[in-house]
Amino acid sequence: MTNSKPVEEQTVKALSWQLLYGNYRPKLGKQGWEALETTVGAPEFRGMDPDEDCPMEPFNQAVLWIDETLGRGDGTLIEEITIASVERWASMFRNLVKQLQGRPQKMMEIFCTEVHPYFLNDPSASLIVASDENCFVLKMDNGLLESFKTGLVEGFCEIVGAEAKVIRRGDEYHVTWSIQEDTPAPSRWALFVNATRLPFLTASVIPVLVGTAIAWREGKLDLPAFLLALAGAALFHLGANVINDYFDHRSGADEANLTPTPFSGGSRVIQRGLFKPKQTLRLAAIVYALGALTGIGLIMRVGWPVALFGLAGFLAGYLYTAPPFRLVHRGVGELAVGAAFGPVILLGAYWVQTQRFSLEALVASLPIGLLVAAILYINEVPDRPWDQRAGKGTVVVRLPGNLLPLGYLLLVGVSYALILIGVILGWLAPAALLVILTLPIAWSAYRMLRRHQGHPYRLIPANAMTILIHLLAGMLLFWAYIGTGLVERVIGAG
Repeated sequence: MTNSKPVEEQTVKALSWQLLYGNYRPKLGKQGWEALETTVGAPEFRGMDPDEDCPMEPFNQAVLWIDETLGRGDGTLIEEITIASVERWASMFRNLVKQLQGRPQKMMEIFCTEVHPYFLNDPSASLIVASDENCFVLKMDNGLLESFKTGLVEGFCEIVGAEAKVIRRGDEYHVTWSIQEDTPAPSRWALFVNATRLPFLTASVIPVLVGTAIAWREGKLDLPAFLLALAGAALFHLGANVINDYFDHRSGADEANLTPTPFSGGSRVIQRGLFKPKQTLRLAAIVYALGALTGIGLIMRVGWPVALFGLAGFLAGYLYTAPPFRLVHRGVGELAVGAAFGPVILLGAYWVQTQRFSLEALVASLPIGLLVAAILYINEVPDRPWDQRAGKGTVVVRLPGNLLPLGYLLLVGVSYALILIGVILGWLAPAALLVILTLPIAWSAYRMLRRHQGHPYRLIPANAMTILIHLLAGMLLFWAYIGTGLVERVIGAG
């Protein structure tokens, strides 16, 4: 392997500099740090996004300067700096680290294919030569300090409970390890959370809460039916998450993705070797079966028409990536899922309580659904070049690049417009205007998308903010109806 970039053009992320500054500026003092900056020609990293690139050579010189100034120049502080870098990564990916305890081979594979190439912004920064349970061989042909390279390898083994020994032979690094006795077993719960993408459950919980709150305002609340509806929606949601990973693996879309983030590129459990495809399929079947059993219980309680809502939600989630329809490949998956997580679930939750249709519930469901579509939309932006390469024709792939921010603005903007129109026309409770409080967050996410649409990791805050918008808007709508109902009951009692 030969690096395509000369040393002068190789980079590290601004995050590496920011860690250096945070850890050693207090120890060096103001004058000491200024001397370092002058000596090595440090970039203006303090105002940078952590994912921006900085020249590698000044960073190397800064590390050496700190080792010589604060230490004995024997590499002790280089090891300390390396450990701090590894621990920072581990703090950001705690759930993944829990899954990899006692599995240094898998950790090294992820280090070579995801971590090291990202921090150096170079797909050729590391290469796997050989990988087995007892030994790992890699190449790291880049300009980082030699002790920094070996320190990274040792550190990434250590965070998963393995003590590593690294020997360089020519341009190869041979890694062997021993698992420490007190290393915990890999966390099955952490793997389940990752495989099902459990933190994203808010997308199905919110419409159930809002639909139930609208019914409660009208004096209807069947608590067992509510719990069954909530469990059913959640289980079908988790099943859709898992089955979509399976079909994205089958189509090659996730394998093609070289810049996965916590919000895009799938759960990566198949690509990282943590789950086999058949295990993923089996998990999806189990979760779907539990959802179906919950649905049967709900049918027995409130009647068969509720099955129509369940079937519509199931089909939208399953056919999102499943052949032959593969809705997301045809550019309609985002709106189909938005419809499922908006009108279908919210109206279903309302119907479970009242056994009737409601214009108010329908109007309330539309912005909720559009915000879910916005989550999918902005999560697809980092995947755009890889989806395009894999032939996955999402709406983001189909739109010209310069129109991507406008598409996001349209989805989010129409959501707020529907709330405003609904209140003006008397279709929604006036308190629903509380949703407008989330507008500044939406504007920040839009501006970030405009600025960083071509940079997957810089988009992570915008991805997170869009999920937050949906969560906060949904909860504000929920409490708007709970509050309105309470006020109306007090007035009625008076």
